[in-house]
Amino acid sequence: MVRFNSLLLIYQELLSKTQKEILTDYFAFNLSISEIADNRGVSRAAVEDAIKKGQNKLEEFEEKLQILNKKQSLLKLVEELKTETDENKKAVILENIERSIN
Repeated sequence: MVRFNSLLLIYQELLSKTQKEILTDYFAFNLSISEIADNRGVSRAAVEDAIKKGQNKLEEFEEKLQILNKKQSLLKLVEELKTETDENKKAVILENIERSIN
């Protein structure tokens, strides 16, 4: 759930309007499939299909672009940098951050 919410925040503009709305209702607002179906006037099967297709698209985008993966790696390096006291190790961490950005 957390992963797809993160992917949705990154890639939502690449989805269709309907997929974006349904996935936002499901992941961000934690609405049930029945609630989404009732609100949209569609079947539960249609909502389930949109969620499944949307999840697949989000995974495809991440597989190709790796934005979430890069973000998580950078955040991990920043956390290491915050706690590191050895100046040589800090320099190595900064180099890794720079390498990740470029």
